[in-house]
Amino acid sequence: MLREFSERIRAELPPLQRICVAGPGAIGITLATRMALNGLQVTIAARGQSLNVIQENGLQLTDVYGKHTVRVPVAEGPDIPPQDVVFLSSKAQDLASIASWTQNLIGPDTIIVPVINGIPWWYFEGEAGQYSGRNVKSVDPDGCLKRLLPSAHVIGCVAMFTADRPAPGTARSLNPLRLIIGEIDNEPRVRTEALAKILIRSGIETRVSERVRDPLWTKVIGNLVFNPLSVATGATLRELAGDSSLAHVSRQLLNEALLVAASFGARVEMSPRQLLDFTKSMGDAKTSMLQDYEMGRPLELAAIVDAVLEFADLQGLPMPFTQSVTTITRYRSLTSTGQRSG
Repeated sequence: MLREFSERIRAELPPLQRICVAGPGAIGITLATRMALNGLQVTIAARGQSLNVIQENGLQLTDVYGKHTVRVPVAEGPDIPPQDVVFLSSKAQDLASIASWTQNLIGPDTIIVPVINGIPWWYFEGEAGQYSGRNVKSVDPDGCLKRLLPSAHVIGCVAMFTADRPAPGTARSLNPLRLIIGEIDNEPRVRTEALAKILIRSGIETRVSERVRDPLWTKVIGNLVFNPLSVATGATLRELAGDSSLAHVSRQLLNEALLVAASFGARVEMSPRQLLDFTKSMGDAKTSMLQDYEMGRPLELAAIVDAVLEFADLQGLPMPFTQSVTTITRYRSLTSTGQRSG
């Protein structure tokens, strides 16, 4: 299917003029604001309080370039016509809902860019080997995402920056904005280069990867090592990688995750030492999962941890440290939200 789709793409694409960001969370607001500042025609797909706030106040972003306010069209997904590019920016557990709600945005040649944490539903799409086309059961147990978001339209994306949303329609991102994108079947296409160009012009450092699963695993491993442990301990990134006792636990989690990544042929782009040093350099920032926990929100454990455990099980690899930390994290989450009884 991917190859059939690519044959319909001309040698030169028309400008990617109609761009929609579905899900105005911290990352979505950051991307939409930067592209709107570059003069691109950006629409926000939103609902509820976010829809009302953005209609009234526009988008507000504080980033490394300063403070910005932009006015952009905003509407509910079913009211927006087909787009050239759709960024799906949400928590992994909300993706099926957003995918269903934004079907009207997807035309014959629409590029879909999911900007999410963890192992994506498309991981085995476009891959050869024994797992080709397999569902990632932890994130897409019934194949809903695969049906709603055809793989031929999908470009893989890894966000290598952090952001938070202090209020609806408002985001802060005070580290360099970096994205890595790539075709999920590893075939070069003009559309990917065209997308990278508009992102770069918008002030977002963007690299096209010929093997997008490699940087994906780098991000997944960082999330798996530090996110659940931050909820279990309440520690900041500096403490998770710098405190001697916590750094020891982090290193055990890192070793388990690296073995799973290697078993699927991934070339992780940072050494263990580099990953720990980079994390420590982030200072006293809280992980996104710790922020969600403190706000009483659901945690992205399925995509960040359960999917990796699923992959480990496929290869017969034990992950005892990961299992233990995840159990503690899930218990704390369920207890804090009142979902646990007895």
